[in-house]
Amino acid sequence: MRDRLIKGIIFDGLARVTVIDITDIVNKEIKMHNLSPLAAAALGRAMTAGVYISANLKNKKDSFSISIKGGGEIGNIIVAGESGNFVRGYVENPIVNLPLKENGHLDVGKAVGADGFITVIKDMGLKEPYIGRTELVSGEIAQDFTKYLYVSEGVRNAVALGVKMIKDGSIGAGGVIVEALPDLKSDEKLFMLEDIMTNFTEISDIIAKKSVEEIFDFFFGHLDAKKFEVEKVNLRCSCSEQKIAGIVQGLGKAEAYGIIKEMGKIEIKCQFCNKDYIYTEQDVNKLWAE
Repeated sequence: MRDRLIKGIIFDGLARVTVIDITDIVNKEIKMHNLSPLAAAALGRAMTAGVYISANLKNKKDSFSISIKGGGEIGNIIVAGESGNFVRGYVENPIVNLPLKENGHLDVGKAVGADGFITVIKDMGLKEPYIGRTELVSGEIAQDFTKYLYVSEGVRNAVALGVKMIKDGSIGAGGVIVEALPDLKSDEKLFMLEDIMTNFTEISDIIAKKSVEEIFDFFFGHLDAKKFEVEKVNLRCSCSEQKIAGIVQGLGKAEAYGIIKEMGKIEIKCQFCNKDYIYTEQDVNKLWAE
């Protein structure tokens, strides 16, 4: 079964582990946005990071967004979602295509670029949203997210993200994220974690073959571990007639009727789910009448 995550603690609660599988979600995104293999790999990695953020939001109405913009050909990568493992995402250039790296892997780093920032915004019901922003390291996303967590959120961490692509789509997409909690002082335990994370250089191959429970048990089960219940991960867009109506009204009456006069209709496409919203003159009349 795909699109699941499992959390657990190791070293008697001194570190946390999250294992994420979003293989089916990535395949849905490939079909929805006609993603090239390279775009799918980049978006899948970013969406895995988004799932981790969603899984750590505390309140039901909390939400987040991630923007990754490094100056590469893929353009901006946007991931958003809500508490409860709900995510969605898109890339600016879904058909990006570059030569493979010397090792035969997709060149996500070059497609994303490293001349820019990863920006995370969390709306947790406070007066102002939390905004964290760090410079990109490589554009490979895992390294960039590692730096973001350490610099912006003060989390000592290790991140492995990957998307295994074949001709017909992805057969393994997700990642493993380990956090060393403040009370973990032992150099020996930190070295053990570093050593375990070296097994995840090909994390997508592992996800293609093992469930999230099997990954947790195999790599972390011997470390005084306790795992929690598996959680479902969901692809969900938040667009709605009400939100789009607000966008149309935000144009202003003169601008809205100007578009109607020129184009015959107002058409708005949701970038996350590709759903089209059409407003005719009658629809616009009704909006302002209300």
